Amino acid sequence: MQQQGTSAVFDPFEEGYVESPYAQYARLRDGDPVHRSALLHGWVVTRFADVSKLLRDPSISSDIHNATPNPLTKMELARLAERERASRTIVLMDDPDHARVRRLMSEPFRPREIERLRAQVVERIERALDQLREERGTGTVELDLIADFAYPLPVEIFSEMLGVPDEDHARFRYLSQQVARTVDPVMTEAERIECFAALDEMYDYLVIQAAEKRVEPADDLMSALVNAADDDGIPFTDEELIAQLVTLYLAGHEPVASIIGTGTLALLRAPDQLAKLKADPSLVRNAVHELLRYDGPNHFMRRITTQPTMVGDVELPAGEVIYASPASANRDPARWGETADQVVVDRADATQHLQFGAGVHACLGSHLARLQADIAFEAILARLDDLQLAGEPQWGARLFIRSLDSLPVTCTIRERAS
Repeated sequence: MQQQGTSAVFDPFEEGYVESPYAQYARLRDGDPVHRSALLHGWVVTRFADVSKLLRDPSISSDIHNATPNPLTKMELARLAERERASRTIVLMDDPDHARVRRLMSEPFRPREIERLRAQVVERIERALDQLREERGTGTVELDLIADFAYPLPVEIFSEMLGVPDEDHARFRYLSQQVARTVDPVMTEAERIECFAALDEMYDYLVIQAAEKRVEPADDLMSALVNAADDDGIPFTDEELIAQLVTLYLAGHEPVASIIGTGTLALLRAPDQLAKLKADPSLVRNAVHELLRYDGPNHFMRRITTQPTMVGDVELPAGEVIYASPASANRDPARWGETADQVVVDRADATQHLQFGAGVHACLGSHLARLQADIAFEAILARLDDLQLAGEPQWGARLFIRSLDSLPVTCTIRERAS
């Protein structure tokens, strides 16, 4: 039953939503947790129990072709038909295709393989801070933590992992930013043209790179994927391979850049928790999980019912489009208690958040994302002294991915420890 005095409507155009959608999510959880959205032509699901169940339900599909046609699904299917290769990404697949592609991709992303990259990631992050210190000086300096640190780093790290030359990293930052917007269900025609032009450019570039890795394999992720084969010795098709590489760029970049920015802002607004982290850096790994719970990047995961399905108290027929919100679920007091809307860096169950999904579609790159975030926050704590806000943060207006466009701060950049 909707609580008196609340307005349980999903409205991303509501004043203040971009800066913080969580009050709206709370109204939806309390008043209409399985909410029919006229804007999205689907169901916005906001309670932890319902989102967790949906993400783990093997009958729930990720393939838009299973949706009953509506204006948004028709538009997306038209886009995919225009650029069919984009539909081969693992995030739009169901089993058995999904299981096959995931097996081909899984080896380089196992925890032990990711841990081997630690020294490489540490060096990239330390080098970035060294360069900022050299450019800005040794006293108190002003930085945009997004433009100067959080946004370029994940692309550079992932480009290095793939074996993309350093001189192409800047272009890939731009392409990744544009291509990432293609997942949003609402965009203008001009935005659509710009995004898909970037997608085409990224595809064409990666086709050339992959062909070179086939001829001369190197010790990098792209070479591993180019030469991956299933149990029957069958490799990726060319279209499958490039679609996964594009997906990996987005998954390896956007969420990491986002959590570095939003996580730093959250800590600056919770100085007691920032002080606790500085006093005990061993808490960083748990704190990253907590920051992902508190204000993580993934706000909606789209799924489609393939059979009549109970979601909360609502029975949805087959073909319904669901927008499950891990961001809302991760603030649900029914799961997280009275501190759901607070940062608690030593929260005992912080790892149970839903930011990386759950079930068969749980994010393949979650270990890599957390490794980068762990090391980034360790470096921020160790080398950015007297870190303070220096202006109003600027938020991106994306619907599915929440991130900061700008985070002005002042700090003193400490020299790298010898």
